[in-house]
Amino acid sequence: MTTWRDDALDFNPAGGMPPEADHALMEQPEGTELFGENHAFWFFDGEGRAHGYTHVEAFQDFYELRAERFWLTLPDGRIYYSWGDGTRSTRRAPAGSNLVMSCIEPFRHWTIDFFGTMRLSDADELARGRPVEGSRPVVRLHIDVETAAEPWRLGTLGMKDNVFARSFFGEDRYEQLCRFTGWAAIEQEAPIRLSGMAMRTHRRGSRRMAGWHGHSWQTALFPSGRGFGFERFPDRDGPEGRAEPAWSEGYVLDKGRIVPAEILESGWLTALTPKDEAITVRLRAAGREHVIRGRTIATVWRTIQAGRTGDRNVRRFGIWGREGDYVMGQGVTLWDWDGETVYGHTERSTLTTDLLGR
Repeated sequence: MTTWRDDALDFNPAGGMPPEADHALMEQPEGTELFGENHAFWFFDGEGRAHGYTHVEAFQDFYELRAERFWLTLPDGRIYYSWGDGTRSTRRAPAGSNLVMSCIEPFRHWTIDFFGTMRLSDADELARGRPVEGSRPVVRLHIDVETAAEPWRLGTLGMKDNVFARSFFGEDRYEQLCRFTGWAAIEQEAPIRLSGMAMRTHRRGSRRMAGWHGHSWQTALFPSGRGFGFERFPDRDGPEGRAEPAWSEGYVLDKGRIVPAEILESGWLTALTPKDEAITVRLRAAGREHVIRGRTIATVWRTIQAGRTGDRNVRRFGIWGREGDYVMGQGVTLWDWDGETVYGHTERSTLTTDLLGR
């Protein structure tokens, strides 16, 4: 990977934040309610050999305990997923039981390692309902991530803000586009060598999900260095509950720097389409309109507890929610921006009761 030199950068990788802002908090701040923290990394191989998502999150009321999530998709349709918890976290290495994220240099360089078993599945099984226990191959992962852009701190780009949206994304949250190299190995198969774009997020704050009903979030970093990212939270008053967004913020990337953008069009989740769904993104930044077209390659379905239910710490891969819960599709999209292509990120959700065809 690259050796960092400050005089070689066209952007500030920390965005003005101190180094400790990128580390894990080992204790909840006093006087807070529902305060949590998470670190997450998505990675997308440039040749389409494998794509994945890793996530470590503190339990809000047992803060020394971290939940871990990891999924890995392969071109033949295999999906591996794992959800566990553990107490291995340190300030510079948030971790669960099998997943460890190590901060080599804050805001610049991280490594992610996993060694454990994962449930073998596919998109069709996850879309049918609650998956049952099955084959659990041993999987190893190592990726090395370096940031390629300044951080986007949600709610700071001068777009329409509201308290409801901030309560969902968790108050203080930023994300960064990155590049990565690494490998994944399944059982005794030869390691899959990986490299391409990545995206990371870090959140600290209180998150309240009651009343939530969906979002649209897409992100990509192209080989040339161009990139984009946005999140939209729809208002309830409109066709299929998706009117003018209650909150909408995004950017295009210029030499690692964030340029605020208005989101004119994006893809909402309206059906359980695991792949080959067309998505169009239209952005306006600095007086210029950009059209980016995508085709979904793989989707991992999950159910998120949004309302009041009696469930606690449910590992909800698959779609089996009740009223008040919502369906989330996390996955991979092949993006095309004026002929330049890259595999990148798409995440969308909607209330289970609003999903068309259910």
